[in-house]
Amino acid sequence: MEKSRNPRPASISSSGISLFRIKGIQIRIDFSWFIVFFLLIWSLSAGYFPMKFPHRPPGAYWLAGTSATILFFVSVLIHELSHSLVALRTGISIPSITLFIFGGVSELSEDAKSPGNELKIAIAGPLSSFVLAGVFWGLMYLASQTPYLMMAAALQYLAWINMALAIFNLFPGFPLDGGRVLRAIWWKRKGSLTAATRVASQIGRVFAVGLIFLGILQLFHGFLLGGLWFIFIGIFLRSAASGSYRELILRKTLQEMRIKDAMIDNVLTVPVDLPVSGLIHDYIIRHGYKGFPVTDGGRVVGIVSVSDIRGLSETERKEKKVGEIMSPLGKEGEISPDTLLIDALNRMNAKGYARLLVFDGERFSGMITKTGVMRLLEIKNILGAD
Repeated sequence: MEKSRNPRPASISSSGISLFRIKGIQIRIDFSWFIVFFLLIWSLSAGYFPMKFPHRPPGAYWLAGTSATILFFVSVLIHELSHSLVALRTGISIPSITLFIFGGVSELSEDAKSPGNELKIAIAGPLSSFVLAGVFWGLMYLASQTPYLMMAAALQYLAWINMALAIFNLFPGFPLDGGRVLRAIWWKRKGSLTAATRVASQIGRVFAVGLIFLGILQLFHGFLLGGLWFIFIGIFLRSAASGSYRELILRKTLQEMRIKDAMIDNVLTVPVDLPVSGLIHDYIIRHGYKGFPVTDGGRVVGIVSVSDIRGLSETERKEKKVGEIMSPLGKEGEISPDTLLIDALNRMNAKGYARLLVFDGERFSGMITKTGVMRLLEIKNILGAD
């Protein structure tokens, strides 16, 4: 693994903790990750290792459990990095990798451009997990020849869990890696990414329902934790399979539309010297919008939104001007009216923007918002429009 030459320090946001960058990919930990992290440490340290090696010091159990847990999540990160690095080689940007309660997820900015690239990206993760399983088995054999038998047991656990991770992900149901392999094969055979995604998603939903049913059976047999875990994973996979297909349809719908087809052209602006209290009462509450372009002498200089006001006291809302809290105008927040709508959505998703300002050359033309795009899609769906 190669870290970015300019790594950023860890930062906390509503979506989790940003740690560092590898090859330009932001590595994040979702807050839900801490639940399974500490549960796994507790399970290994208070159950697995004491059962296999009784009468050892408690500190030894917790050291082994913590080390094994950290190495497991390093394995998950390597699995996701394998997908991401192959995707980068095919020209797909990867804004981030997030570790969360069910494992890890790589955020691809777009779909693969060919079945071959899709297959390469999909298979990279399981292959890396198989390799890691082999490495841990080799290390386990070496450790078993020493007095450090608990270390050998930890390495054996890591070998088995990486093998299980690879095999589980190879099931041919979307969005698992095996589902992406199936999608690549079906895409190559039928020539349609949409049809391939539909088939892989349907199989993924069937697999998810099977996991939920298996979890219910385990509950009836007294395996509470294992049963609940299968049910939660099944619910997550079912939702992800359906959501992935809907996202593809959204992309297909938007790929021919341009900003000028969906932008707000008569945009209400606010002056830079307006008190924040005036912004709240005369604009946000009165018109019901969450964000406005800010002007200074008729020229757009920034954008202000409800999130910029959050946290301000009543006194600050009366004393501060809009210009003091707005986000200054920057190139990343500007977009041309001839830009494809899907590219605008990709930029908003990657940067965390809710809206972009539209400029035709130097002239301010309007604004595009995520909410507006979703509303347009809903209307098109109701009308059955192309």
